[in-house]
Amino acid sequence: MADNSTLLKKYLLPTIKFIVFLGLGAFLTWLAVRGVTEADKAQISKALSEANYLWILLSMALGITAHLTRAVRWKMLLATLGFTPKTSNTFFAVMIGYMANLAINRLGEVARCGVLKRYEKIPLVQSFGTVIVERVLDTFILLLLFIVSAWIEYDRMHAYISENILGPVKMKVHGYLENKTMLLVLVGILVGGLIASFVFRKKIFQNPLVQKIRALFLSFWDGIRSVGQVKNPLLFVFYSVFIWALYLLSVYVCVFAFADTRSMTLTDCLAIMCFGSLGVIATPGGIGAYQWIVLQILTLWGYSTAMGVAFGWVVWLAQTTVVLLVGLLSFGLLAINNKEEELL
Repeated sequence: MADNSTLLKKYLLPTIKFIVFLGLGAFLTWLAVRGVTEADKAQISKALSEANYLWILLSMALGITAHLTRAVRWKMLLATLGFTPKTSNTFFAVMIGYMANLAINRLGEVARCGVLKRYEKIPLVQSFGTVIVERVLDTFILLLLFIVSAWIEYDRMHAYISENILGPVKMKVHGYLENKTMLLVLVGILVGGLIASFVFRKKIFQNPLVQKIRALFLSFWDGIRSVGQVKNPLLFVFYSVFIWALYLLSVYVCVFAFADTRSMTLTDCLAIMCFGSLGVIATPGGIGAYQWIVLQILTLWGYSTAMGVAFGWVVWLAQTTVVLLVGLLSFGLLAINNKEEELL
């Protein structure tokens, strides 16, 4: 039974998760291209054939610079725990993590910590704590950028958001609130759980599993606290802002690759970056979701369906190619850099 449980957790559940998210990506890809007519296909082909790919290469270079900056920032967090890994190893770990995320969302966070555990002997739990710090910080920055973008683009986007997002959510919540039976059941479960936790608190805290979780949490918390202990806080903040500035620029330079999008502004690209990030969260690597979101934004702004499809795919492919190529190279470079024959 134990072997079956291990196999279930190690192979079956990740496989199911991968298939579900890949299926979601495929569905969103279909949504993004289902309305493409033969005329649109001809326009897409024309736009791609006439595109200036030097701008795409610049976008890829900016993406690599952002990933390198992330590796340097991560090294600052790890230094607060007493670890000084090679910058090259942290960069390779970051790229391998991004590549892992193309398969299964959030797998990359564990993968890159695993790389440093192997080559730098950094405990997995502690390094994972620093990765969570990064994620929290990036989420905070993204939230601020969302607010700025929403304020700038309010006149163009509020009607669409109200009709397609806020309206349905409001109706759904209102429906739940009107279902008194469901509310009573949820309140009963919550109250019962709190009472049981209080009554049996001593036994709960004496449980070996709970004690083990507590020990893991304390190690994890060491990583969380690292953000307040960096030696150069201003440099750390600069790196954090610089990463997102590079992300924005990597989108912005792509507008110059197409004649039809050269009128787009930096604030237009800010909206694409912010909302596109939701697509990257939704599916592995953002496949399908990112392209669909970009298509919705560009068509809302008056661009053709063909240009919305072409621009979304080009921007996505530029950064995904970086992740795939540099991620694959990182496996070999790790071995060379650390005099190992292979990464197990």
